Order: sequence, then C-alpha cells, then structure tokens
Amino acid sequence: MRRTTLGVLLLAATTATAACAGNDVTSPTVTLAGTYSLRTINGSPLPYTFGSGVSLTSDVLTLRADGTYTDVGHYSDGAVTTEQGVYTNNGGSITFDDQTDNVSYQGSLSGRVLTEITNGFTVTYQKN
Repeated sequence: MRRTTLGVLLLAATTATAACAGNDVTSPTVTLAGTYSLRTINGSPLPYTFGSGVSLTSDVLTLRADGTYTDVGHYSDGAVTTEQGVYTNNGGSITFDDQTDNVSYQGSLSGRVLTEITNGFTVTYQKN
C-alpha cells in the first residue's frame, strides 16, 4: 500500500473493545499480533486501481508478538513492496515506526479489523 503516494503517510483508526459483564470477569484483551489481509481501499475490494493505472492486488500486514511488523504489497505490474518496522501499543493506541521509510503512524484495532486512513485512502485490514 505504501507505493501509492509520496510523503508522510498517516494512520488513524478507531478502537472499540468488548466488555464482559459480572464482577469476577475481566474484559478480554485484544491481541495485536497476527496476520491481517487488506480487504478494502475507500470501500472497494481488491484489486484496487490507482490513478497511475497500477492495481494493488494483495497486501498482508504481519504484526509479531516481539513488536515488529512487516507489510507486503503485490501490484498488477509485478512490483512487490515490503515495509518493515516496529509497533507499540500505548493504552489502545498503536504506534507504527516504519523503519523502511522512516515515518511514524498512529492506528488502532477494533476487534479483528484494523482501519487506516492514509493520504486520503481509507484502508481496512481483516485479521486472518
């Protein structure tokens, strides 16, 4: 997804957490670690064709338990982009430090859905 525009990419998302009823039950913890597949860009399913005519055919974001991540995008022209970095969870806010492009992003997870707003694109990942 990072190939589409130049400049600083910003992520914004909304977090919702589930709560359990009862005095002896603790609210479930959302586990960030896992593999997320890109499902939509601006509400449209993949493949998504950008103004340049190139289409993003798939994108997989992997968040590891050790706090590192990898984002791999595949394009219709055969290009593959890989972004690597680290992430932290601070009170429900996820900070992504992209070590490939030297940019930081903010985002959060709602259930199994990670939604990012990136330079005018709303992208939605679904946890596998």
